[in-house]
Amino acid sequence: ATEEDLHKLAAACDPATFGMNQLDVLDESYRKAGKLDRTDFALNLDIVGNGLLQAVHSALFDWEDNPRGIKAELYKLNVYGPGSFFKAHKDTPRGDDMFGSLVLNFPVKHEGGALVLRHDGREVVHDASAAAYTAPNQVSWVAFYSDVEHEVLPVQSGYRITLTYN
Repeated sequence: ATEEDLHKLAAACDPATFGMNQLDVLDESYRKAGKLDRTDFALNLDIVGNGLLQAVHSALFDWEDNPRGIKAELYKLNVYGPGSFFKAHKDTPRGDDMFGSLVLNFPVKHEGGALVLRHDGREVVHDASAAAYTAPNQVSWVAFYSDVEHEVLPVQSGYRITLTYN
């Protein structure tokens, strides 16, 4: 996609909200980003057929004697442009069977916007803008449980484009 295409995508987005006490809240001092709900865009990506969901399953549950089955429900597309961020938070469960989130990062050139995950005194940083994650035509992904605190650091330039699944 060209820079103009990405700018048009960002302009087509609504301001991104976040969940607080079972309500959707808009507060750009806490989260500044754009979003498209799953009904507002078309997607030709089969995460079951391409093996991604199995990779997520293995990463999360291979240690179990009887690993549970999982499904991923597309939630939204997020666009983080220059100056966009999301302060540290834990996800609000969007259903009784939601136990975590899957975030796919499109290989779009940008600086900043790293996803920082924290749990039990440990911190892991997934920087999709780093060369290791920006192979052409290949998404990077992060899966984490709902009790993991996470934040998106400010985007310095370009656009961080993600799909989020529950």
